[in-house]
Amino acid sequence: MNFLTGQKRKRSMAAFILFVAVCMAFLPGCAKKKEGGEKESAGLKTAPQPSGYTVTVGEDEQRTDGMMTIALKPGLYQKHVEAYGEVLAPEELSGVFKDYIAASSALERAKAQMKASENEYARLKTLNASNKNVSDKELQAAAARFKADQAEEAAATGTMTSAKNTIGLKWGPVISEWVFGYKPALRRVFETKDVLVQITVPPSFSLKGIPERIPLTTPAGINLPARFVSRATSTNPSLQGLSFIYIASSHDGCLVPGMNVTAQMPSAMSQTGFFIPASAVVWLQDNAWVYVKKSEAGFSRIEVPTSSPVKGGYFVSGIFAPGDQVVTRGAQALLSAESTPKTTGGGGDDGDDD
Repeated sequence: MNFLTGQKRKRSMAAFILFVAVCMAFLPGCAKKKEGGEKESAGLKTAPQPSGYTVTVGEDEQRTDGMMTIALKPGLYQKHVEAYGEVLAPEELSGVFKDYIAASSALERAKAQMKASENEYARLKTLNASNKNVSDKELQAAAARFKADQAEEAAATGTMTSAKNTIGLKWGPVISEWVFGYKPALRRVFETKDVLVQITVPPSFSLKGIPERIPLTTPAGINLPARFVSRATSTNPSLQGLSFIYIASSHDGCLVPGMNVTAQMPSAMSQTGFFIPASAVVWLQDNAWVYVKKSEAGFSRIEVPTSSPVKGGYFVSGIFAPGDQVVTRGAQALLSAESTPKTTGGGGDDGDDD
């Protein structure tokens, strides 16, 4: 009896160890699935099927889901290139602004002093000419003061000119005017409400004009609008392309000095393709997909690139054919339908171990 009991204990212990080993083997996979699942769309919990996977949905269910499609028509798309940018620190601009203010104040003081000594010299000169009411010595001293103040004013004017040239060479005429007039745009930059961004395009890229507005993409994937200010007076040393200065709202810290961003810049080239509305796109495990109607009840899921975003959707070339019926409403329902278990025949228990 004791021998049998010991054998049962050994078998139980071996089964427990095997159970623990199996659980440990599956733990990493579960952790990965949970981590990736935060980004996948609702409806499909397994790995996505490849492009061309077809799901069948009856016409009644299509009407219930309010499914709608559009026939794709080819069109021309202006090619864009990804340009790289950097959010500029305001300290350097603030430094040249302080230098300009100091030079401006010094010049105003020098002008006032020169004007005063000029008036005094003219007064003493008149008195000296009128029966020597002022001595020649006093007149000579006044003349010397006037000449010294003229020299001071000339030096202050030179300093002011140098400060203006430095600002112009570094920041260009538009931002220079902001500095000279202390414009509201400059104040917003100093208050970090707005930021200046230098965008550099590849050296081989041919621009179709300079866009007035462009979307900036932050490292976190946030898209923010930016407005053109002026051409940059220098380029990014590591990129060696044309550079431009844009201004954008900091959006309460979404854009901070030193941050690297990207921007889509239009080129002089165009290509043929199709416009895919954003409403047609469903997301699954960080990939974009659309459904194309292949028959009355059959819909194929096709993966599409999103590297060419346009207003209201995406531009895609080389995947679709003219007339393809793309689902613009109800695509999420089709994605959910893929995970609906299919009813199979048979069933019942396999029996017990009794």
